[in-house]
Amino acid sequence: MTARIYDELVLAICPTPRGFAYALFEAPLSPVDWGVSEVLGKDKNPGTVEAVTRLCKRVRPDTLVLEDRSHAVSPRYARVRRLHALLTALAEEREIPLARYSRPAIRSAFHWGMITRYEIAQAIAAFIPAFENRLPPPRKLWKSDYPRLWLFDAASLAMTHFASIAGPEPP
Repeated sequence: MTARIYDELVLAICPTPRGFAYALFEAPLSPVDWGVSEVLGKDKNPGTVEAVTRLCKRVRPDTLVLEDRSHAVSPRYARVRRLHALLTALAEEREIPLARYSRPAIRSAFHWGMITRYEIAQAIAAFIPAFENRLPPPRKLWKSDYPRLWLFDAASLAMTHFASIAGPEPP
C-alpha cells in the first residue's frame, strides 16, 4: 500500500455569529493550527477580514477553503454572504487559490452517512485525537450551538477539500 503525500497547506474559514473559526491542515488527518476567534464590535466583517489577513500572513496557506453558501436564502446569511465576498477578494489579492464546498458536498465527503453537523464532528474527533477533547456535548433543542462546534465545521471543510483533490485510491 502506498501512502499519499500531500503538498498543500489548507486554511478553512468558517464564519460564526461572534467571529470565525479556522482550521489549518497539511493533510486530511493532520491539523497544524485551529481556533475560534471572537471579533468585537457591531460590524463583524471588517474585523474578521483583518484577522483572517493576519492569519494568512502568518501561516501562508496554499489554499483557502470556505463553505459555499450561494444557495442560502435566509436573510440571516446576508452578513455571511458579504463576508464571503470580502474573503474572496482577499484570496484574489493575496493570490491564494479559493475552494468552496456546500453542506451536501461536506456530507458526501464523510462516506459513513453522517447527516448532522454533530455526527460529522464526532467522526472528526474519532479520527483526530487533538480534537477529541474539544467535542462539545450534544446540543439540547432549547440551547444554541456550542462555539467549539464551529471549529469542527472548519475542520470538515478542510477535510472535504482533501477528499476532493485526492482522486482515486493508490494501488
